[in-house]
Amino acid sequence: MLHLVFCFSVWTVVATLLFWRSLTIFQQGINHLKRLHQVPCNNCAYFTGDYRLKCTVNPVLAMSEEAIGCRDFINKEGTRHNYNPQENCFGCSAIKKCHHIKIPEKTLSL
Repeated sequence: MLHLVFCFSVWTVVATLLFWRSLTIFQQGINHLKRLHQVPCNNCAYFTGDYRLKCTVNPVLAMSEEAIGCRDFINKEGTRHNYNPQENCFGCSAIKKCHHIKIPEKTLSL
C-alpha cells in the first residue's frame, strides 16, 4: 500500500511539473508572436514583397525583430511614423510625442 502512495505522489509531481513547463512554453510562444506582430514592414513604402529583396533600404533587417522602430519606415500612404512600442515614438521618447511628417510624393516613387 505504501508503494502505491509513493508511486502516485511521484506521478503527481511529475505531471504537475510537465503541465507547468508546457504552460510556460505556451506563454513564451504567445509573447514571441505578439512581438513579431509589431514588425511594421508590411505597411512600409520600401517593402517590396519579394523574398529575394524584402526592403530596398534595409534588406538585412526587413521582416525581423530588429525592424521594430526602423528609422527609415515610411507608411504606404506617405506618412513617416517611427513608432516603437517600448516608447511612444522612436526618435522623440524624451518629449513623449509622435512625429508625423508628410513626405513629398517624389520621395515615395521608387
